[in-house]
Amino acid sequence: MKNNGTGETIRHRLHVTDLIPRILCIFVAIIIWLYVMANDSPDYERTFSGISVGVENSALLMSESDLSVISGYGSLVDITITGKRSDVVSFSLEDVVASVDVSSVSESGKHQLPVSVATPEGCVLKSIRPSTIEVYVDELSTKTIPVKVNITSVQYDQSISLGALTPDVSAVTISGPVSVIAAAKEAVVDLDLGTVTTSLNARGELKILNEDGAEIVNPYLVISQSSVGVSIPVYLEKEVNIEVDTKYGYLSSDNSVITVTPKKITVRADPRLLEGVTAFKVATLDETKIGDDTTQIVMIHLPEGVENVSGSDTASISVRHRGTVKKSIAINNVSLKNPNGLSYTVIGDSVNVTFRSPTVLAENLIPDEVTVTGELNYNGITGIVQVPLTVSVPAKFANSIYPIGDYTLTVNIGQ
Repeated sequence: MKNNGTGETIRHRLHVTDLIPRILCIFVAIIIWLYVMANDSPDYERTFSGISVGVENSALLMSESDLSVISGYGSLVDITITGKRSDVVSFSLEDVVASVDVSSVSESGKHQLPVSVATPEGCVLKSIRPSTIEVYVDELSTKTIPVKVNITSVQYDQSISLGALTPDVSAVTISGPVSVIAAAKEAVVDLDLGTVTTSLNARGELKILNEDGAEIVNPYLVISQSSVGVSIPVYLEKEVNIEVDTKYGYLSSDNSVITVTPKKITVRADPRLLEGVTAFKVATLDETKIGDDTTQIVMIHLPEGVENVSGSDTASISVRHRGTVKKSIAINNVSLKNPNGLSYTVIGDSVNVTFRSPTVLAENLIPDEVTVTGELNYNGITGIVQVPLTVSVPAKFANSIYPIGDYTLTVNIGQ
């Protein structure tokens, strides 16, 4: 029994000792197999999805047949290649080139052309899906057509109106198959403006219409711009008064009658410019330049953006004095300032100044109360000069009596 047990133990130990090398051999074999499969297997397969298909010889097609490729650019295919794993896994989409050749096309229309693939060195093409793509060729035409604006919906108060609709471009250029371009008549933008109260700018997409007004929808039609901006003026017509102003405020309803003809005109402008406006001033009268009753014609100038639509672009302004008289007074005492210390001699004894005064006050204005001043503001000038004068009345008459005209004093400046 003891001997048998010893023999079995020995055999068991020999079996275990022999098993370990076998296991190691199997492990090493697996490692070698994996390495070969990863690096040296010639049958590794990989699919590249979404490869863009180029179009070759399109220039040749144009030169020989006067045809252009309308569509087919950018078609996508899936390409499967085989080769060593170590090579295949290193490739990118750019390494697989797909294309179709249009040099064999001789007539317009749609053509199914086979896809050719240039694979990297050491790889084999297995499949292309799809194997053909549709290429559309035709004569290419270009045409310029007018842009038209169409208002589909708008609401506004009856007191206002819409002006001429002006798109930012008057025409667009379209290109595409000759048959499609020949049918095109105009480019139209439809605008839904909603409620309008003032001028505005809008933008809309363009549609290409044929002679019958039907829209041309074609995937090969190209427009130079897909949308246009439109300026939409809104106008309010309104009757307003025509008025004049005075420079110094001497003229009033108490001492004069100022009549403007026409009294009213009709103007047109954006409603915002006329909001709250009841009159426009068309002239400013300088009372010191109006000696007697007079009538003058002036142009009617209106603010920018306001248009006179009444048909009259001039106004007649009549000034008639009442309750006043003209009075002339000889002023002997003229005060001259001489800041540069000039040597001078006054020529003449006095200055006759004419005033307009209320009749009841005319005799109350005396020469000693009138101030007449000037300034010898000259440098390097000799000889006779006319010195402008300023005439002032006493404060008690400041708002009722005023000088009429311009006055100067003759002075001889010596060396």
